[in-house]
Order: sequence, then structure tokens, then C-alpha cells
Amino acid sequence: MKVKNIQIKNFRNYPDLDLKISSDTVVLTGPNAVGKTNLLESIYFASLFKSFRDDNEFIFLKDSASAEIRMLVEREGESHQLDIFLSRREKIYANFLIDGVKTKRREAQGFLRVVIFDPSDVDMFSKSPETRRKYLNMVLSQKSPEYLEDIAQYKKVLYQKNRLLADIRAGNTGAVNSLHEWNQQLVALGSRLIFARRQFINFLNQSISDIYTTISGFHRPVEVTYDSLAGETLEEITQAFSVKLEALKSRETLAGSCLVGPHRDDFSLKSEGLFLSPFSSRGELRSQVLALKILELDYLSRGEDKPILLLDDVLSELDDTRRTFLLKYLQNRFQTFITTTHPLEMPAQHITLSPATVEEKPQE
Repeated sequence: MKVKNIQIKNFRNYPDLDLKISSDTVVLTGPNAVGKTNLLESIYFASLFKSFRDDNEFIFLKDSASAEIRMLVEREGESHQLDIFLSRREKIYANFLIDGVKTKRREAQGFLRVVIFDPSDVDMFSKSPETRRKYLNMVLSQKSPEYLEDIAQYKKVLYQKNRLLADIRAGNTGAVNSLHEWNQQLVALGSRLIFARRQFINFLNQSISDIYTTISGFHRPVEVTYDSLAGETLEEITQAFSVKLEALKSRETLAGSCLVGPHRDDFSLKSEGLFLSPFSSRGELRSQVLALKILELDYLSRGEDKPILLLDDVLSELDDTRRTFLLKYLQNRFQTFITTTHPLEMPAQHITLSPATVEEKPQE
């Protein structure tokens, strides 16, 4: 998978940009605040239809009520045109076209698959569990359209159940009769989400120790632990979910909210039973997340069709050993977009961004 052309209008600080991509490695150079990250964000948005910076309301150029993102994408040896038209009213509306044909969001999402590594990812394991759940959803939504649909439906059912529990707590005893039906839907959807997440965690655990050792130089066993309902098979998870909901029925009524399910999952990195994050240096944290991102690239690969890697000002935070390993690993495997404030001496398409211009240097 490769991006061959990027056209954006009224997106962030770009009124109009048409950029031809001619290399598997693209280095975007320039001072801070000229739009390097914004350009990466347009690629990310074309995959997941949201910002990785959690501020979708600011994606429009100042005083503009519409924006466009157009990507010429090569998938499995064939070229396809992905177009996204955004409009800002009381909320953001979007229309999606693939090869000129209007497409539903759930069908277009993940058409372009990406993995992003930005400086904030280093703090993934010190942030709230919600951050890590969002990460799981981001990866798995690109892997499976069914997962994307299930997570959307699960959120709707969870909202309805929590409203029902709040009514029961307020004294509406008639609402109790509807609880069983919502629990059945919650179990069916939630069990599939947990099963998909567990499969991903199992995939990570096949190689994460070896990759972490290679990156960091520390021979340390690393394990990704998944804090969720018990069970390896879908049937086992479904059974555990049903039993747990029944056991927590009284507590949920008192709390007025659902106390178990994938919306309360978490995962962490451990070594020999101990959490890694609290005892890791900044360099070790970078190695841990880098190992995770490399495995994410492999997980989202479909045969020869590989995802695109976005590195937002990350190389400057890596020491020579980790930087050398990463660039060697990526070479001729994944199309990679790199942002940096200082030019990099490496074979790539070098693009210099400035407040007013986009200049391309000859490839080295």
C-alpha cells in the first residue's frame, strides 16, 4: 500500500496543496508550526476519518466551513482514488468516495491503513486505560470492518443500558423488565470485541520480547497482559460475560452504570510479573512503544499489501542505535512519512515545508 498523490483544501493551515509522492520514504523538513504534522494528519484522517490529536473541530482552515482530502492510493498493485469531503455545521459532516463512487463511512474506513508513532505515544502506559482502549479500537478497526461496526453498536447499546440503570436507580421499577434484553445485546457485541482484542494481544506476545531485545539491547522477557473477562474462545468469553453481569446486577443498579465489558478493558506491559512502565527510563519506554508499533505494522499487513507508517518528529527522540534499527527495519518494507526539523541524510523524497511554500529537493 502506497500513497501516490495528496491533495488537500482548507485542511488545517493548507488552503490548497497538491503533492506528488514518488518514493517509499518521504522526509518532511521545516521549522515548527509550518504544517509538517498537519500533512501527516491528512493521511491519518484519510484512513480513520478523525484526528490523532483529538481536536477534530480545528481541522478546517480558519474561517472555512468545508475541507477536502483526496488521496491516490496504490493497493495490491492497483491505483484507487479516495476522496473525503468535509463540511462544518452544528457538527462535522463527511462524504466519502472510492473511485468516484459514494461510499458509506464503515466501508471506506481502513481502505487506507496507517500506523502512527508520535512523541505522545511514549506515555501510552502512563495515561488512563481509555487511551489504551482507543489504541486497540484504532488498530482493530483497520483490521476488520466487522469490528468497527461492533464497536459502534456496542457504544449505542451501552448508552441505552446506562440510561435504563439510571431510571431504575431513580425508582422506575418498570424498567427492570427491559434490562435482560439490553444485557443480551451487550454480551453478544462485547464478547466479539473482547475476542478480537485477545487475538491481537496473543499476536503481540508471539514476538514482542524478541523485538524489544533487538531494539533496546536488554535481554528481558516482555509480555502484554490483557485485563478483561476470562476466556480464550468466543464461547468462553460469552459465558464469562453473562455470568459476570448476573453477579453484578445489584451493584450496577446502585451505581446506575454498567460495570463490566470491553469499555472497562485495559492492557499493559509486564516483565516477570512486574509492570514495566513505572520502572522504565525514557529510552526504555521508547523501545517498548517502538516494539509495539513494529508489531502493529506486521498485524495490519495483508500479504504484500503493507500499511503506511507515519513518524511524527520521532527520530529526533531516538538514540543512534534505535534510529538505525528502525530505519533498517523499514527499508523496502513500508512506505514511511517522516517529519523532522533538521534535514536527514538518507535516500528519500525530501520535501521542505515553509510558511508559504512547499519545496522538493532532489532524491539522494
